[in-house]
Amino acid sequence: MVALHLGAWQIKAQDATEAVADRVIITQRAIRHIQERHWPDSPAQGAGKFSPGITENSLKQLVGEAVTNGRMRRNTHGRPGQLYEYDFGHPIGITMDGRPAYRLRVVVNRWNQLITAFPF
Repeated sequence: MVALHLGAWQIKAQDATEAVADRVIITQRAIRHIQERHWPDSPAQGAGKFSPGITENSLKQLVGEAVTNGRMRRNTHGRPGQLYEYDFGHPIGITMDGRPAYRLRVVVNRWNQLITAFPF
């Protein structure tokens, strides 16, 4: 069983698809950022977008699967934290240039807090 932290709440996740490896902390701030920039109806330019029908719960499942099964590497440009990248093998959205996106990038800071997640 893995503890999933959401803001001030802690949820015990028993389903492996909901479990987030290494206790990635998902805050409402991170969810708002992802919705504002990467949700299907977001007007943000130059950003990958999730497929229509994404929900907060399905986002958390995608993040959990990417962190659990994806490739981890250090963050870029000297920023602290790490990146997780995972190929789902089926489209999860569109890339910033409008092509089908199969991969998810998850950005986590040095305190294991989710910064962002987006299809690419």
